Amino acid sequence: MATAHLHDELARFPERVTVQTRFGAIRGGRAANGAAVFLEVPYALPPGRFLDPVPLPADHQYEEKDYVYESSYAVQPTNDGQAAGVPVEDKVGRGEPTENPLFVNVVCPPSFPSATGFPVKVYIHGGFLQFGSPHGLSGQAQHVAAERSEIWVNVGYRLSAFGFLACDHPRVDGNFGFKDQWLALLWVRDNIEAFGGDPNNIQVSGLSAGAHSVHQLLHHASRLPEGEQAPFHSAILQSNSIVISPKTPAELRPQFRALCEALSLNPDGPDILAILRDPELVPWQAITRAIETDALGAQYGTFRGCLDGAWLALSPDPMEWQRSGAFARALRAKGVRSVVVGDLTEEWYLYSIAHAVHSMRDIALNMERYYQEDVVREMMALYRTVPEGAPREEFERLFGEMLSEGQVHLPVRLLARDLAAAGLPVVRYQIRWTPEQLRPLGYVTHGSDRSLWALRLPVLKPDQAAVARTWLDNISAAVVAAENGEARALREVLALNEDKTVVWRPDDRWEDLMRLRIALPGEADA
Repeated sequence: MATAHLHDELARFPERVTVQTRFGAIRGGRAANGAAVFLEVPYALPPGRFLDPVPLPADHQYEEKDYVYESSYAVQPTNDGQAAGVPVEDKVGRGEPTENPLFVNVVCPPSFPSATGFPVKVYIHGGFLQFGSPHGLSGQAQHVAAERSEIWVNVGYRLSAFGFLACDHPRVDGNFGFKDQWLALLWVRDNIEAFGGDPNNIQVSGLSAGAHSVHQLLHHASRLPEGEQAPFHSAILQSNSIVISPKTPAELRPQFRALCEALSLNPDGPDILAILRDPELVPWQAITRAIETDALGAQYGTFRGCLDGAWLALSPDPMEWQRSGAFARALRAKGVRSVVVGDLTEEWYLYSIAHAVHSMRDIALNMERYYQEDVVREMMALYRTVPEGAPREEFERLFGEMLSEGQVHLPVRLLARDLAAAGLPVVRYQIRWTPEQLRPLGYVTHGSDRSLWALRLPVLKPDQAAVARTWLDNISAAVVAAENGEARALREVLALNEDKTVVWRPDDRWEDLMRLRIALPGEADA
């Protein structure tokens, strides 16, 4: 991975670019290719710990300074198995951890401000909802913004326990990270015109946990009150989506109690929330250390969204709502024109190293990080059993297959099925080739396609950059065709093949993956 961050480029070039927003002036800089860049622009007030984000008030005024530094990123644990071998600063940027990562990075084409009206691409980074940063090298967008005349907005949000702790008693609402993302989208809708963007042409995309987030945002948008439109018009979900409804706050109570006990706090104490929310009494380092050391127990070490009845409606259940067709019809009514969704052929490898597994019991416990215990039991019954004492690699391979099929391969197909059945334009894709030098152990695996989507020229060879351009052109053309009524068959995917050609082809894994539906609540009769 190339090590030149936007932070470094902006430091080398003295030119400054100023925009006037409703909250005052923002002064950014120019990247090496001339793209106008504004780093760490706040979209909300500094958040209280385990509290909902608060939008900027009408009389808010931005600080007078140069917005050209990677100075911060969301506090997060460091036990990121998928990032083995990746320098920390390449994942999170040059700054220091903070409990206030509620900012966006905005990158505009070099022709700004003389030219305006650019399409807007909002990107939500991945990392299991536990790790990552909008400063991550793989998502830096100066090259794709310049070449394709698009504005790119990378979103910071709260992660791990800070973004997703939830409980019914005491009441912790949870979903803070998704609510952060929603406020960021509202900020983009209301402010991007000042940066030359078209507020009527906003696409939200995400990789991995970012794609899961996009699915959450779609569900939230589908339940907006009458007369309220979605703050985006299309979506791309890269290698992830929701497969079952999240756990309820009651189901997450054991995780809350495990965190308290790992911090030597009484979860039943009358002032437990006041203590947890006080950084003086409980420094963020204590929380991340408890997670990193597995002091909570393996099944409680990953913090995810919850089915709270506010961010996600309880009735009908989100997945029932999706299967019924009401989800897709509501999205169209809210102004969403199309959805793109897809996967890679060897997603399993990066999932296999996400958590340490040495036995079938380890696999079950780590699957419970993501799914209810009864669902894990049903899923495991559909897979082979690795005998105790077998080589560790056999357990890892099985775990990688189970988690990638449950997190990526099956849910992206279910989402496409449900959207297409209700008439929302959907484009399916499959990536069978990624740049060889970016593949872990040679696998076309999870996240190894990011350089194509972001046109990361510093890490692509010239012929690979040409493939990336062809891929982006074909995806864009497919979206336009779908929005114009040119529907493809559900089992067709736009494929980037091993020989680097881009063609429509049949989905050769549809039947194999759809058999797993029987493990999911409500799918047996779908």
